[in-house]
Amino acid sequence: MNGGPASSRCVHWPRKLLTEQQLTRNRFAAIYDSLPPDVQHAIVGKQLIPLLDLVSKTKCKRVLASAAKMQRRHAGIPVIDLKAKQREVNALLDELHRDAKRSFVKERSHRTELIEQTVESVTSWLNDIWCIVYEHNVDFLLAHRALIFVVNVLDQIAHGRASCRCAFTSMYVPITLKRRCGKLVKSWELNGAHHIEEVLQFIWRDLFLSMLASGSKRQLVKIPEMLDDIEDLMGWTALERLVFGGRKCKHDHDEEDDGETDPYAIDTESDIDEDEEAFTDEDSDLDPPVGNDDWIPKVAYRSTPEQAKHWSHRISSQMWQFRRYVQSAMTSVFKITPSLRLYLALRDNSTDPLTTETELKAYLSQMATSCPEVFSAALEIYAQEKNADKIASLLKTHAHLIRPRDAPVMQTAVATMASSASHLPRALEIIEKELLDTAHAVHAALLGPFSQLETDDNRAEIEQIVKLRQAAAGRQDRVERWVDAVCTPGMNAPNPMALAAMVMGLPIMPAMDGMEDTDPLGYLDLDPSDPDMEDLREEFRPRLKNRFEGWSDTAITVKGGPVVLQKVYREVAQQMPFLRASDVVEDMLGRLADKPSKQYLVDAVDALSAFVKVQRRKAAAAKNDKRRANAATQTPVAGPSTRATASASTSASTSTIPSPATPPAGSTSTGTSMYVAPTVADDPPSRSETPPPPLEPYMPAPASLFTFYTGHIAMPQGAAGPAGGGGFGGDGGGGLAGPDGAGGTGPGPGFGGAFGGFGDYVGGFGGMEDVD
Repeated sequence: MNGGPASSRCVHWPRKLLTEQQLTRNRFAAIYDSLPPDVQHAIVGKQLIPLLDLVSKTKCKRVLASAAKMQRRHAGIPVIDLKAKQREVNALLDELHRDAKRSFVKERSHRTELIEQTVESVTSWLNDIWCIVYEHNVDFLLAHRALIFVVNVLDQIAHGRASCRCAFTSMYVPITLKRRCGKLVKSWELNGAHHIEEVLQFIWRDLFLSMLASGSKRQLVKIPEMLDDIEDLMGWTALERLVFGGRKCKHDHDEEDDGETDPYAIDTESDIDEDEEAFTDEDSDLDPPVGNDDWIPKVAYRSTPEQAKHWSHRISSQMWQFRRYVQSAMTSVFKITPSLRLYLALRDNSTDPLTTETELKAYLSQMATSCPEVFSAALEIYAQEKNADKIASLLKTHAHLIRPRDAPVMQTAVATMASSASHLPRALEIIEKELLDTAHAVHAALLGPFSQLETDDNRAEIEQIVKLRQAAAGRQDRVERWVDAVCTPGMNAPNPMALAAMVMGLPIMPAMDGMEDTDPLGYLDLDPSDPDMEDLREEFRPRLKNRFEGWSDTAITVKGGPVVLQKVYREVAQQMPFLRASDVVEDMLGRLADKPSKQYLVDAVDALSAFVKVQRRKAAAAKNDKRRANAATQTPVAGPSTRATASASTSASTSTIPSPATPPAGSTSTGTSMYVAPTVADDPPSRSETPPPPLEPYMPAPASLFTFYTGHIAMPQGAAGPAGGGGFGGDGGGGLAGPDGAGGTGPGPGFGGAFGGFGDYVGGFGGMEDVD
């Protein structure tokens, strides 16, 4: 009876004491981790070391042995003196800035040498940083700050005072990572210092994996903050490349600029590991450097991250958790600034694509209408997903958020809408509206240099010029006078200073040659991809040509789009009739060619002129096809009476007798030439403007066997020719007479017999008048 409670006490008291000791240790560890390093050292020296005197000798020896083992493991560890490196590099950067100032006065510059020294200084300790974080697993935060410093230095060099980046982007940069034992881990031979980011991302990946494998809880809490630092400096694409060890992924391959991919950036070690269990931290079967000179390296693009050969199982097993950290950091960016490329990257690199896609669409639906940037990204994403209903809903309520610069995104979204039959009418309305808005914007911009375009006299004059043929006498003079009349008064006036210099006989400087020849906003073209200049560029450099051509191409691919284009053509031609005369357009653009600030307007007017020309040809071709179809349906069955009618019609079409300008009243026979001149269906009947060149012959006409031009008398069908005329089979040469003396019906002797069959075919040649 007494043994029960006693044995119970013996079992439960140690368990309670163990729990209290565990809580005490955890609490002390949390307090210790929250202290500054100096205070931590003080606690170790004053509080923890004296406790060794209170423990047994066995435990004391065990602690000393553990400390000696750590000492041997970290013997010869590299020292990262960040402050000393900052002083060294900052001195080189200051000298680089001074050299940029001196180069304006002196002819010589040491920029190339200074850049090489700076880049060599920041790359010389990359191997030490990698060795500390991967082999020694210490100083993770210090190594992170050192890598951030390298990124900042490279950014300062690339965007320094000098506008030329040739020395920076073409310099040869070899970088090698080796173990303490001398084994090669990875090497790069980069052609351009801007490719050093790949090496930094490789080191960062090993840093995070080592941190996850051997770091403390206090260090693991810092990982999201460290990823935010990388995203702030290098963008979210750097986070994606971290997973791939700095290699370009397929999204970079899809949108990379020309010249960004460097075929000479040689990577001598592959990240693909066939047997991941066969490698450890101490023994890694590394690939030797490439020794075959004939081997040409290829730029590899990865769709999924692969295991590096120098990783052990302890390191590679942390890859899944690292991808989750990166996914979380990229998702945070998507919640603030969504984009199609970020959406695809998150979906493709996710460990659970379906769940990730659902979450991203939920975030996008909540903030799609918050601002123009997010609205444009939402349209682009929904267009990628072929979600026509969502696009139509957004455009119905928040179309005012679309900016002119978002025209390409809007075009893709409208094309997706048009693929749905229920949204096709709305899509056609948007296409028509955008085309007309762009044309109106071009017209409004033209009123600056050509302010007299809308006067009644000038509009009436251009209507008369358009009616003239291209080679008409006096057309060129009238065109030049009209362009001079519509120009803004004083636009071509010389600079007053230049005029005064010319009167005094002084040489005219190039900058004084005109008032608007120089472009005060030319700096906008230095970096066309700079997003900070988009607002100014849209105001002073609107991409009117690209917008109009983009919407035209969209209309061509949409069902019913050609009808919309014809409608837009009619309105544009009515508003700007000079677009139908190419020589007028060329003369107008010639007045703007020497003004760089108006180059966008020159391109836009040229695009409108080409659009009018193409649509005019299509209208003429459609009218000709309709005319052919009507003629084919109205042709009666050939018979004795209809052959005579066909004969007269063919005679008129093949005759070389010039027809009068105005046919006689009551005439029922109208001749057709070899090519029917196309006419514009939408022009008023009174506007007989110059027709465009013919597209194809209206109908093939048989070549005339003989040409008789002795005067032509229109004879009624079936009547006999006058006396004295040799009939084709009628009275000539004994040919057999046809019905009513119209012509021969069969072969006969003499001239008439020889052409009896021809008379049967053409009919109507009852006789020919002999005027001799």
